[in-house]
Amino acid sequence: MKVNILLASLALLTITTACNKKAEQGPQKEAPKVATQVAPESKGIAYVEIDSLLTQYTFCVEQKSALESKSKQYEAQMASKMSQMEKAYAEFQQKMQNGSYTSQEQAQAAQQRIQKLQQEGAQLEQQLTKKMAADQEKFNRTLRDSLKSFLNDYNKTAGYDMILSKQGDNVLYANEKLNITAEVISGLNKRYNASAKK
Repeated sequence: MKVNILLASLALLTITTACNKKAEQGPQKEAPKVATQVAPESKGIAYVEIDSLLTQYTFCVEQKSALESKSKQYEAQMASKMSQMEKAYAEFQQKMQNGSYTSQEQAQAAQQRIQKLQQEGAQLEQQLTKKMAADQEKFNRTLRDSLKSFLNDYNKTAGYDMILSKQGDNVLYANEKLNITAEVISGLNKRYNASAKK
């Protein structure tokens, strides 16, 4: 054990002496510096206003119009089914009051027809709600992919570390200099219009 402590002390003494001698000899010549490539200066963070994107990006405007048109078609289908059901129910009520049904079986058959119409109406509503949700999801996915693809290309020259989406008041404060919405919308529209011409 004493031998190990002695050897460790000698090693420490030798290292200290060698360091002191180097310091006494004066400054050493430094190795020549190798030129390194300097990375372009980062611009930090920027943001895109999604509300503006949705109203000014041609793809969004066209798709929003198409979705609204589909929604109106679905509403018209539902209104037609509801009208059919209401008419059948009104006829049933009228015949019940007038005593027009000659038998209990006739009245039950009319009731069953109304129930069937109600079931069909509920099924139609479910189908149309699913279709509308699927159409909306497809639009959202396509918009997200389009925006990501554009920003990947755009940022090769722009050099931002991060580009955020700003929607409503989800960002409490941001310097307006960080807002690249106009550039992004312009670039997206150019790209979209070029692809639409193909």
